Amino acid sequence: MINELKSRYYHFSFLMIIIILMLHFIVFLFNIKSYKNKAIDEQIIDGVVVLTGDKFRISEGLKILDSQIGNKLLISGANKEITLEEIKKEFLEYKTLFDCCIELENISTNTFENVREIFFWKKNNNIKNILLITSDYHLPRVQLEVNRILLDKETFYYGVKYDNQKINIRMKKLIVEYIKYLRTKISLSIGL
Repeated sequence: MINELKSRYYHFSFLMIIIILMLHFIVFLFNIKSYKNKAIDEQIIDGVVVLTGDKFRISEGLKILDSQIGNKLLISGANKEITLEEIKKEFLEYKTLFDCCIELENISTNTFENVREIFFWKKNNNIKNILLITSDYHLPRVQLEVNRILLDKETFYYGVKYDNQKINIRMKKLIVEYIKYLRTKISLSIGL
C-alpha cells in the first residue's frame, strides 16, 4: 500500500513538472513574440552588434549599418577560421563599410562570452548605445546575459525572424534554446 502511494506520488510529481515546463515553454514562446523590431532612432544608436550563428544575421546587420544606424558594427562570435576578408567577399555590395566601420570578434564561443566581448568593444570604441542583432528565438537568453554585464537601457534588440524554416527545424531550435534559456535563468537565480 505504501509503495503504491509512493509510486502515485512520484507519477503525480513528474506529471506536474512536465505541465509546469510546458506552460513555461509557452510563456517563453510568447516572450519571443513580444520582441517587436521597433523603429530605430538612428540618433540614439552608436554601434551595431551582430551575434553570429544563424544565416542572415550578418546581412541584416550590414543593411542596418548601411541605412545610417550606428557608425560601427561588431560581428561577434565568429568562427576562429573565418577572417573579415572572407566575410567581405560574401557581401561585396558593402565593401566601403568593411573598409571603415566593421570589426570581427572571434574570441567568444558562447552568449555570455559574446556579451563580455561586446562590453570591451563598447568601452574601447567609446560607444554608449548599441543595437544587438540575433535570431528572434535567441533574444530572451541574450537579454538575460546582457543584464549581467551591460546596461539594458543602453542596449536595443533586433530579432531576425526565420518564418520560412521548416516547422521541425524551427521547433528543434526553439526547444534547444529554451533549455539553454532555463539553464541561464537558473544559474543567474542562484548567483552563478
